[in-house]
Parts: sequence; C-alpha cells; structure tokens
Amino acid sequence: MTTSKKSKFDRRRFPRVKAPVYYRPAGVFGTSNQTSNISLAGVRIYSNKPFKKSQPLEIELLLPNGNSLKAIVRVVWISALPPGSEALYDVGLEFLNIADDVIPKLQSVLEESSPIE
Repeated sequence: MTTSKKSKFDRRRFPRVKAPVYYRPAGVFGTSNQTSNISLAGVRIYSNKPFKKSQPLEIELLLPNGNSLKAIVRVVWISALPPGSEALYDVGLEFLNIADDVIPKLQSVLEESSPIE
C-alpha cells in the first residue's frame, strides 16, 4: 500500500506517539535505536548519518512484543542537532509502502502509547 499526505494515513488524522518502538536499516542485524515518535503516517528518528531530503530507505521497526515490521520510507525533513545531543541529526520519515497486514500490528502498539502534545 502506498501512503501520501492526502491518503488515509494523513498525519493530521494519526497523532504522533512516544512508543517503545526501535528501528534499524532493514536487513542489518545489530544495533537498533529508539524512535523519537511514530504514527501511522511516519516516524521521527535521530541519526548520525546525513540523509538527503526525499531519499528512500528501507527500515525495520522492532515492536515491544518482539515482532518486527519492514517499511519503505522517505526522508521528509532533516535538521542538524546542537552539539552534545544524542545524535547529529533529527530526521522525519514518511511511510511510502507498508503492507496491509502490518498496519493493525503497528496500530495496536500506537494505541497503547501516549500521544505527544
């Protein structure tokens, strides 16, 4: 399924939440990092890598129940963080392709988490 700003996954319809979800590049075992916040429209992460705006990525989301989900995302925005921050960049990623069977799994985690105000 493809999502866009005019789709049913519009971020205005799906608030961002702080959830215990981790991410890593798809197919890479090893270190994962916690997401800053997440919604059905996308995810905000911290990164030490300087991604380019509109760059597509394949990521794996690691859910609290031990399941993992793969998603194709694109970089919507990237901002440098001040020295001493936990990473070099603050990055907003939009879900471009997420399988229909993945949506309920992600949604259940999001519904158990607190919205960001």
